Amino acid sequence: MRVAVDAWNLVDDRRGMGRYVRRVLRDWREERGLEVTLIVRKAAHAAELSREFPYAVRRERRGSYDAVWYPWNALRFTLPGARSLVLFHDAFAFTHAHRSWIARHREQAPIRRALARADARSANSLWTAREFARLFGLDAASFTVIHPVPDPFWQPAQAPQRPPFVLAVAGPEERKNIPTLKAAFARAFPAGGCELVIAGNAPGATIAPSDDELRALYSGALAVAVPSSAEGYGLMAVEAMACGAAVIASDASALPEACDGAALLVPPFDVEAWTRALRGVAEDDALRATLRGRSLARAARIDRSEPARLTLASLRRLLEGAR
Repeated sequence: MRVAVDAWNLVDDRRGMGRYVRRVLRDWREERGLEVTLIVRKAAHAAELSREFPYAVRRERRGSYDAVWYPWNALRFTLPGARSLVLFHDAFAFTHAHRSWIARHREQAPIRRALARADARSANSLWTAREFARLFGLDAASFTVIHPVPDPFWQPAQAPQRPPFVLAVAGPEERKNIPTLKAAFARAFPAGGCELVIAGNAPGATIAPSDDELRALYSGALAVAVPSSAEGYGLMAVEAMACGAAVIASDASALPEACDGAALLVPPFDVEAWTRALRGVAEDDALRATLRGRSLARAARIDRSEPARLTLASLRRLLEGAR
């Protein structure tokens, strides 16, 4: 089976979607009879991905393929004669639309095209499938749900030597809800004694860690807080759990689905509830130990081969249906 993969964003995306795609591509190396070609926009991207993966990498959109996997929530190009499978990560381009009409159109148009033209659809969570179904009058069952999984890299590690801290990992989007976390943290620890570490590129972030550093931070935090009001899945919460972290997360969007009963869930904008949760996990050793145990148990239940296996099965079903 000859499969092309839309790799336009792969070099630049090292967050949730990028981690998902890399996991699938690494696992596909073991598949016999599978010929993978990565389609990129820039020559520099082709050279970089050729060093990272043992696949053909092409800029041109010509060639003979059986199917194309579009894992970036959109359909930005087509390949003649190839069937298409699109992975939808979230509907935030519509529910959290950009204020600029031009930017909004640029984000929404390829998603609308994918919804209309894809031969098959998958989603990274049941919540995402239901969101697209709600917004566009679709059947949620028309999406095959394929959850992201943490890489085996994410496991308990030597914790950094530093005062007690709560960790949050966030980007710049408003839905990451960092102001609520900051307000609750200030109320929970008015006398100090605990530090709020914000990793990533959110406004006011205190650190931009490497993956090695982030794994150590997950492992050593009193708690990992995920206050987002909207996540298509919430892979960072599951990565933290795989490192044995006590996780406090919003009871919104796909986060309850991702956390699977292992996290302490809190309404996203309830500052008082977040204050109680932060103080409780920091001060109650038994609660913290219970949450850490649940995290490791949740991580142990995950089938790490699932995204690659189910995506490949979806592609095969697509081709069988075309015969």
